[in-house]
Amino acid sequence: MESSLYEVDGSCRDINFSEYISTSSACSLIEFIGARWELTRALDSEGEQVERGALADYLGRREGTLLTVWDGTPSPRHLQAWFHWTSIDQVFCELTFFPEDLEAGRFDDFLDLVASLVKLVQSREYYVRVENASWRHTDGGSKPDVIFSHESLTLLGLDGRASEKPHN
Repeated sequence: MESSLYEVDGSCRDINFSEYISTSSACSLIEFIGARWELTRALDSEGEQVERGALADYLGRREGTLLTVWDGTPSPRHLQAWFHWTSIDQVFCELTFFPEDLEAGRFDDFLDLVASLVKLVQSREYYVRVENASWRHTDGGSKPDVIFSHESLTLLGLDGRASEKPHN
């Protein structure tokens, strides 16, 4: 599991939540990320720049797409957050990074981050996976490109310490 996360194979890694999160959860996620990373770019579906102070208002629109790119010293060093919605409170969110942006030997810290994100967006599901354009939520954790998910690893507590679920 850990080696798949850190393997530099030319593909990025994604963190996904339940298929849809609420608009308020998406806004909370932007606040959380913004407190830890610096926004370098935010673009709407037309490729137009969205100012940092307008991100929450933009997410409150009836429909839209928002791409944000962040840099900083936490691991991962570079993070992309992509949001797409066709109605309020039906926001698809995907966080993307490359393995080389993770700090080696800090797997527990990564689990802490994932646990914090899952709790923040109040998601019943999460998936950490190798980028694969054909993956769908209906695949769940069954595809080999899913490194770990709520189906294979239970994230416990606010500190994100993990214990594996028994596999049946």
